[in-house]
Amino acid sequence: MLYILQQMLLLFGIVMVGFFSTKLGFWKPDLNKKMSHFVLNVSCPMLILSSVMGDGLVFSREEIVRLMWVSVVNYAIIFPLAYLVSAIWRQPDEDRRGQLRFMTAFGNVTFVGFPATAAIFGDRALFYAAVLTIPFNLLMYTIGEVFIAGGKARNAIQPKRVLSPCVIAALITIVLALAKVQTPPLVARFFHLGGDMTIPVALIVVGSTLASMPKRAMLGSRFAYTVSFVRLIAVPAVVYAVFRLIPSIDPFTLQVAVVLSGMPIGVNGVMFCLKFNKDERLMAQSIFLSTALSMLSIPVLAMLVRSL
Repeated sequence: MLYILQQMLLLFGIVMVGFFSTKLGFWKPDLNKKMSHFVLNVSCPMLILSSVMGDGLVFSREEIVRLMWVSVVNYAIIFPLAYLVSAIWRQPDEDRRGQLRFMTAFGNVTFVGFPATAAIFGDRALFYAAVLTIPFNLLMYTIGEVFIAGGKARNAIQPKRVLSPCVIAALITIVLALAKVQTPPLVARFFHLGGDMTIPVALIVVGSTLASMPKRAMLGSRFAYTVSFVRLIAVPAVVYAVFRLIPSIDPFTLQVAVVLSGMPIGVNGVMFCLKFNKDERLMAQSIFLSTALSMLSIPVLAMLVRSL
């Protein structure tokens, strides 16, 4: 649990770097949109590809298929829940409804989820998490973009999205995982090094966005607290309840999947808001607050799911 808290503090530290760099004039606010394009088109595809590179996935092909099936079922639960939450929680405009759906559906499963599952369940859980998040990457950069951009879910299959760098990278990871391709160590290090830029840059953009808000707004609005509760508590509770009804899912996979579903809001939400010229302030505020609250919720969720 101490390791998880350390990861949270690292997140806050980088957010504060962005916050104070903007306040001191080292990081100009107009950099946010430019850096979002860099993240979505360069570093994030490298991060996605790096998830199946290196020492690798020490599973049989059947195990990989089974884990990916669990991930698909997971999002078959979460996406209807995201629409249900936005229907019950009547927001004044479509942009906010789309952001609410994104915040409900997509958590920070890489920077927070990977180390958290490894710390809680051991190193093998890290490999489980890597496979479980392959469909996550594909869905985030198709349906997740539609949530922020606006429009119907069927718009996710438009060529401009299906052929985006992140989606192409996600499709390649599926092929690499199923074919059990072992990439050369130098190639793996190259993609890990490039991909490792993604989270720090995204967090700096979050901090820079917060710097433009009044100090009181950083502490969160009622919306930010409520959506944090949905993302950290309600989503994993529903996922756990449904998975318990599926006898073919083994307990260890269930535990890892449920904990991953309770991660704070994904930082790429800010990137998408900037990409589609949406107001990113509410997204940044909610990411900041949900990450803060996850310092308590993740350890509690882990203890509950292991004891039930």
